[in-house]
Amino acid sequence: MTDATATNPQPPGNFSWTQMLPTLVFDVALPILLFNALNRYGVPTLWALVAGGLSPAINNLRVWVKSRRVEPLGVIVIAFLAVGTAASLISGSVFFALIKDSFLTATFGLICLGSLLGARPLMFYINRQFVAGDDPARLEWWNGLWELPDFRAAMRLVTAVWGIAYLIEALLRVGLALVLSPAQVVTISPITAFGVLIALIAWSRRYLLAVRERRLRAQQQAAAG
Repeated sequence: MTDATATNPQPPGNFSWTQMLPTLVFDVALPILLFNALNRYGVPTLWALVAGGLSPAINNLRVWVKSRRVEPLGVIVIAFLAVGTAASLISGSVFFALIKDSFLTATFGLICLGSLLGARPLMFYINRQFVAGDDPARLEWWNGLWELPDFRAAMRLVTAVWGIAYLIEALLRVGLALVLSPAQVVTISPITAFGVLIALIAWSRRYLLAVRERRLRAQQQAAAG
């Protein structure tokens, strides 16, 4: 098979940091604003937490409507939010409502680490969705990269880093819920989650681009030799 990087050395994705704005609005800003507004008007803390937690679910529904396609990861997020919300209301526990998102975060981290035992790690598929989408040529380009040993190693390392980072984040958010007030947790927790996500994306992009540049330099040197 032809080396995909030789025929198309440039990443075909069109990722932009502006794509993160909906996440910033729906997953960070709105939960904080809703909780504080409802608390100010005397709504019980538990119900204010539940209402604030609906915003990420709305964001997933917005993505489904816009793309007209249901993503498995989005289904998992909705399912965890629904189960966590129901469990919070049934138990009446404010603490559980504060940490319910940590279960989703920890589960994602465990799935990342568990996928390292499979044929291809989870981040290979997640990155493929962002980079290639449904474009047949881009999908062929991305799938062809798996033949390259350095790409396989890079995908496994990225998946391991994401898995470990999300497990640490889950523990950190549980710790915050133990020592801070609900209002403080509602403010700090989503900002922490968004910060971790941005840091992981930035590091992953920089690392994968560095791997690609090293491979291209090696190909050029081999061709020159």
